Amino acid sequence: MIRSLFSHIFHLFYPDNCVVCGGQLRMSERVMCSACLIDIPRIYFHNTERNPLEELLWGQIPYVRASSLFYYFKDNTYSSLIYDLKYKNRPDIGVFLGELCADELSASGFFEDIDYIVPIPLHRKRLRSRGYNQSEKIAEGLSVYSGIPVLPKLIKRTVHTQTQTQKNKEERMRNVSNIFKVTRPQQVHNKHILVIDDIITTGATTISCTQSLIEADSSIKVSIVSLGLAR
Repeated sequence: MIRSLFSHIFHLFYPDNCVVCGGQLRMSERVMCSACLIDIPRIYFHNTERNPLEELLWGQIPYVRASSLFYYFKDNTYSSLIYDLKYKNRPDIGVFLGELCADELSASGFFEDIDYIVPIPLHRKRLRSRGYNQSEKIAEGLSVYSGIPVLPKLIKRTVHTQTQTQKNKEERMRNVSNIFKVTRPQQVHNKHILVIDDIITTGATTISCTQSLIEADSSIKVSIVSLGLAR
């Protein structure tokens, strides 16, 4: 009772703002206001066979299912969700969007037979500077909603690569080739792994990470989820 009252008073004097529109959030709202939450440009890939994400990955890695929550446009107002998550010390955005994504996917049976959730890792240098792995926060939100455990240390990023932002597809593929190592392949023998990324652009990082799993143990099955598919 006292804690709830304190929280209410604190919110009155230090209100949170919607990451998308900047408007003040109500007590019941997190990260986004209800209007922005309703208007988030969902793309419902999980309801479509051979959706654009699956076509992007087709023929490059074996996968069971692949889906994204929304199309990501760099100059769209919703891009602030990803920017703030990665660069403004807002890990709560990742957890929130992970829960939202899980809610979206659960009705379609997307999580059936998935054993573990594995976020794409950051190199220790980038993890140290950022303070957290944004994909791990997304995975936490997915896990809260789905009940599927997260294995945050199953894959290790062994090379500190340059940013992918200004690179074309071929450069991105070379930049992330052979940079991941599976630390405990015996733990996921014959398991179905859900690999989590924040934004997929060319798919280079996701493909490299998935390849490391399959090369470590060919019995592993992989599905893929990202918050955004870049356009």
